[in-house]
Amino acid sequence: MKSLFTTVAVTALIAFSLGYITRGAFERDSSPSKEREELSVREHPESAESRAQLDESSNQNDVGASGVTGSNQEVIIASQRSKSREHYKRTQLGDFFLINDIGPEREQQIIQGLIDADVYLELKRKEMIDRHLAAGTEPLTQERIDTIRLTAEENSQLYAEEESLYRQVIDEYYEAFLEYDRTRLQRETVRSLSSSLQEPLEPVAREQLVQIMYAERTRLESELASVSAGSDAHLANSSQGWEAEKEKYHERLLGMRSYNARVLDRARTYLTPAQFDQLKRRLENEARRFELLIELTDIDEAH
Repeated sequence: MKSLFTTVAVTALIAFSLGYITRGAFERDSSPSKEREELSVREHPESAESRAQLDESSNQNDVGASGVTGSNQEVIIASQRSKSREHYKRTQLGDFFLINDIGPEREQQIIQGLIDADVYLELKRKEMIDRHLAAGTEPLTQERIDTIRLTAEENSQLYAEEESLYRQVIDEYYEAFLEYDRTRLQRETVRSLSSSLQEPLEPVAREQLVQIMYAERTRLESELASVSAGSDAHLANSSQGWEAEKEKYHERLLGMRSYNARVLDRARTYLTPAQFDQLKRRLENEARRFELLIELTDIDEAH
């Protein structure tokens, strides 16, 4: 029987692999035509890091407003959370406004409109979850709340409303927004890299790096799909269990390294030596951490 370590390690492998996806090397298809069992109100929503920042901000607001009671405290907390959302949106869409030469007044209109849309969708989702909870007979616990999943029909309804609201808010820039939004994961990666540099990336270098990562991600997806199609048939007639999973993880690791090498080769032109070295270290560390997880799990499986 697998030990606790094996279970944790395998879970970490999967989580890391998906984490690498969200950092720009891979990206799940977010086509609206696909049925989704879980809500993705595409949350232009905040990444895990951004949501944590919002939560932290709200917690600090709770402390800061400790001398205020009742509705006044709620108003203060709501106001601070709204500022956090605005800051996130402005950061997330900064390059979008720059690329499309959108002025300050229109920029503010779009930001506020998207915040209002997100809040409405969050409330709508909560209402749907509440209906599921009310229909059940089990005691209301946090564990039960966490297991509630919306139906495909409910997710489709939310997605359609999100698309409609965003189209109304962004209006004449909506098609440009969709194009920009396709690279949102790569933009988060580049934004994080730039913020860690002593010499942040210039707008042109930022945009070039985003486009390079997106193009190489698309190429990598195609390569992994081809490899997977061939290996699935092979694995069906050979090893099973961890050995089969390990083979798949090694294929993904090779894909990560190929992706990294191509990104670095193409990005070198647009980066200073210091910026290039930082990007190289980041990509190499991601791949090495994934490799270590495979090795640790393999060691434990051997015992």
